[in-house]
Amino acid sequence: MVRSKLLMQPLGTPRAALAGLMLVLAPGAALAQDMPPDHGGAASAPLFVQDLPVGTISVRITRPSMNEPFANTEVVGTWTSKGGKLTTTTVKTGADGRAIFSNVPARATFHAKAEVEGETLTTAEFEVPAEGGTRLLMIVGGGATGAMAEMGGPPAHGLAGLAGVREPSVLRGGKVEPRDDQPAGTVAIRVLGADGQPLASVRVDLVLAQRASSSALKHASTDASGTARFTEMQTEVPLPGHLVALVERDGLRVGSQPFTLDATRGSAGELRIPAKTSDLSVLRVSSSSRMMVEVREDSLAFLQNLVVENTSDKIFDPGARGLLLPLPDGCTGAEKLAGGAEVEIKEGTGAVWRAPLPPSEGQLSAIQVRVGCVIATQATPEVEIVEPMPLGLQGGVVLIQASHTVGLSAPGLRARPAERDDNGNELRSYELASLAPGQPLHLTVYGLPTRGHLGQWIAGLVAGLIVVAGLVLARRSQRTPAGGNG
Repeated sequence: MVRSKLLMQPLGTPRAALAGLMLVLAPGAALAQDMPPDHGGAASAPLFVQDLPVGTISVRITRPSMNEPFANTEVVGTWTSKGGKLTTTTVKTGADGRAIFSNVPARATFHAKAEVEGETLTTAEFEVPAEGGTRLLMIVGGGATGAMAEMGGPPAHGLAGLAGVREPSVLRGGKVEPRDDQPAGTVAIRVLGADGQPLASVRVDLVLAQRASSSALKHASTDASGTARFTEMQTEVPLPGHLVALVERDGLRVGSQPFTLDATRGSAGELRIPAKTSDLSVLRVSSSSRMMVEVREDSLAFLQNLVVENTSDKIFDPGARGLLLPLPDGCTGAEKLAGGAEVEIKEGTGAVWRAPLPPSEGQLSAIQVRVGCVIATQATPEVEIVEPMPLGLQGGVVLIQASHTVGLSAPGLRARPAERDDNGNELRSYELASLAPGQPLHLTVYGLPTRGHLGQWIAGLVAGLIVVAGLVLARRSQRTPAGGNG
């Protein structure tokens, strides 16, 4: 999370001011940063992030709603260093459901376990990265496995991702399950096109989902029936290992949900390549989008996380021009905020997304466009932020620090319960009304301080008085006779 002190720095000059986006701007107040790759169970594979220090591992425990964290719950973290030293530490979760493990050696192997309501939750074992930290998520209760299955990948790109498969063009395209008609140690993957017809001569890779490496363990090509076969897999992968089948096609990587090998029978499944569309009507800016206004001496910093969803069952192709999400009118110093999608910022225009956007599987698999910019206030007490919304807006949340005395207004704006950032600072929270495609957002910030303008007026007045006084004294001096005393 970006601390409040970063928000106090000028935008558009020191890039550190936009080094990241406050997690209060993420869907579900920090939900995006906890979003794990699908692990086929109620505990996540690791998500490697840059907003945590090296050697820091955050394990969050919550129910499937993602709004019910488990506080004061013991999480047992175990790691083995490169030198073979075994360490076990127990940390209790805080009010937000997070247990934080600090100073875990880089390159050590780590996993965590927790007992919650009679359930045993265990994360995947992974190698601690030498750069940045790691986030993991444990979901408790009914529907936990389904909830994890809907959480489709790294927040930076919003696509159905996999641990160890970080490319932004990876999406989930099928399942692989145990089959009685397949001998043990055999995996059969059938690849189908968008029309449902089998694709021959397509390379299929098997990768280990729990490791931060996309190197293929094995690969095979599909035959005339569109099927690629892998044999003797018992000797290739440990049975507890989670595998993913991957296919590259038309610039995309389509992956299966993670699956495990069965000791007594083989597995089979399908990967379907989705069709494409360039119809903008399939896109929408989700109600999980969040914005924040930061008041500066003579300007406003406007930070936003626009969550763009593809509501169709096809891949949205933005074409050569890309998908443009406009910036507010008069916005300057625009920069991409950390953790968001890989977009191109065009000063004075907007953010451009150029990669294909697959179908969104729930709000967490949409792309998150995180940008910040500066809007000059020009010492006026009221400023209207006008932002074009070509895709419309399903709603959203706008935040402002409670310490600011200014107010916010917009058509249909409604107050929500206050939130707090990582430093405990209170944030006023408002719900935005929905907008039809093409209808702009009008957000007015009023009650802005005008001290700078008043100071300039006073300085001008004083300067004018000095000039007038100088003229009066000069005239008196001319009227006084030389050598006279009055």
